[in-house]
Amino acid sequence: MWKRAIKVSFLLVVALAAAVVVRTVRLQPATVQVPSVAPVVLDDAGAVQRFVGAIQIPTESLYGQPPNAEAIGKFRDYLQSSFPHVAAQLPREVLKDGAVIYTWKGRDEAAAPVVLMGHMDVVPVPAEVLPEWKHPPYSGVLADGFIWGRGTIDDKIHVLSLLEAAETLLGTGFTPARTILFCFGDDEENGGSYGAQEIVAELKARGVHPEFVLDEGGAVVSGIVPGVSQPLAIIGTAEKGYLDLSLSTVGAGGHSSEPPQHTAIGVLAAALVKLEAHPFPTSLPAVVREQYAAIAPYLPVTQRAVLANLWLFAPLVVKQGVNDPRTGGNFRTTTAETMVNGGFKDNALPPSAKAIVNFRILPGETIESVVKRVRAIVDDPTVTVAIDNPGAARDPSPASPLDGAGYETLVTTIHEFFPTAAVSPYLVNAGTDAGFYTSLTPNVYRFLALEADPSVLTMIHGLNERVAPEKYLKTVRFTVQLIENIR
Repeated sequence: MWKRAIKVSFLLVVALAAAVVVRTVRLQPATVQVPSVAPVVLDDAGAVQRFVGAIQIPTESLYGQPPNAEAIGKFRDYLQSSFPHVAAQLPREVLKDGAVIYTWKGRDEAAAPVVLMGHMDVVPVPAEVLPEWKHPPYSGVLADGFIWGRGTIDDKIHVLSLLEAAETLLGTGFTPARTILFCFGDDEENGGSYGAQEIVAELKARGVHPEFVLDEGGAVVSGIVPGVSQPLAIIGTAEKGYLDLSLSTVGAGGHSSEPPQHTAIGVLAAALVKLEAHPFPTSLPAVVREQYAAIAPYLPVTQRAVLANLWLFAPLVVKQGVNDPRTGGNFRTTTAETMVNGGFKDNALPPSAKAIVNFRILPGETIESVVKRVRAIVDDPTVTVAIDNPGAARDPSPASPLDGAGYETLVTTIHEFFPTAAVSPYLVNAGTDAGFYTSLTPNVYRFLALEADPSVLTMIHGLNERVAPEKYLKTVRFTVQLIENIR
C-alpha cells in the first residue's frame, strides 16, 4: 500500500513540476508593433518657462484646512495668462470650492467626453527642512540640469503638461474627436479633496459619464523591480481606500505627584501598541495578480516561474512581499500611527490624549470593516474610536478594465513614446482625486508619462523635488499625441 502511495505522490510532484514548467515557458513577452508617429513640435523654451512660473506660486494645502484661496486664485490667473489659446477658446468654470473645469468641445459632441485631470495644490514644505533643500522649493530655478521646486512631480507637472499640449494643438487649429474636460482640483493634498468631489457632483448633475478618466498615479519607472531590465509603464487601475481614525481618551487631570495607575496617555499608548501588534490579514487582490501577470514575462526564469504559477506560489509571494514596506501595502490594509497629542505641562496629569491612525484599505475591506476591527482590537471602553476628517474617508476603488478604449489608447501612446517599456496595471497605494470619479465611469486610470527611477519616487512629498526639462517636454509631447489618439 505504501509503495502505491509513494508512486502516486511521485506522479503528483511530476505533474505539478510539469505544469509549472509549461506555464513558465509559455509566458513570454508580447510582440508589439510600435506605430510610427510624426515628431511633436513644441515651443520648448516657452514651455519650460511657463512651467517654471507655475512652480513659483506656493499653492500649499495644509492637512484638514481649506485651500489657500489667494494662492490658488493666483495660480488660476497664471494659467489663463500663460495659455492664451486655451483662455480664448476653452470655456472655463471656477466652482465654488475653487476647482476648475475647462471644456474643449470635440467634433462629436454627442460622444461621451474624456476627463484629463490633475491638482493645482502641493504639500507644504516645513520651515525646519528648508535648509536641506539645495534650491528654494518655490524658486523654480533651472540648475544642474533640473527644474527645482515643489510641484515639479506632484502634481503641477500634470496640470501644466495638459494645458501646454492643448495650447500647442489649439495653435494648429486641431479639434479633438470627442469633448475633453480638463478638471483641476485645488485641495488634493489637504486630505479632503473637496474640489474633486465638487467637480464630480457637478458632472453627475449634468449626466456626464466620461469615456475614460486619466489622473496622476503611475509613471515610466526603471530599477524598481529586481530582474526587470526594461522600463515599466505602470498604470494605476485601482487604488486603496483611505481612512483616518482618531483614538481618544480622557483622564482626571491633577498633579503629577499623585498619578493613577494609567494616565490618559498611558491608556492611549496601550491601545496603539495593540493596533501595531495586530496587523490586518493578508490577501492577494485581483489587480495585483494582473500586475504580476504583466511583469512576469520580463523576469528571469526563476522569478517568472513563481509569478506565472500564483495558483501554487501565491502564499510564498504574499509572505515575502508583506514584510517589505515598499510592497507590503499590496497585500494588506496598512496601519500607520501618524499623530499623537496629549498633556500640556510636565508636572500636570493629562486631562486627555488623542492619536490619529491612518489606514490604506485593501480591496476586499471597507471603511466599516476597518472601524469594526480596530474597535475589537483596542477592546477598551475608555478609548473612543471615531472617523477623523470624514470627507477624506473612502472605500477602495473598483478595478478598471484592461480592455476598454481608454486603456488601449493609453497603451498605444505609451508604445509610441516608450517603445522599450513593458506596460503593467498596478494598485495605487496612495490616494488620488481619481478615486472619486469611479462613480461616473468604470474607466479610471492613473498615469503620468514621466520617466522616473527610485530616486524620483523619494522626492514626492520629500526634499529637493525636481525634474529634468527634457523629461517634462517629453511628458508634454506624449500628452499631445494622447489627445490626438483619442477616438
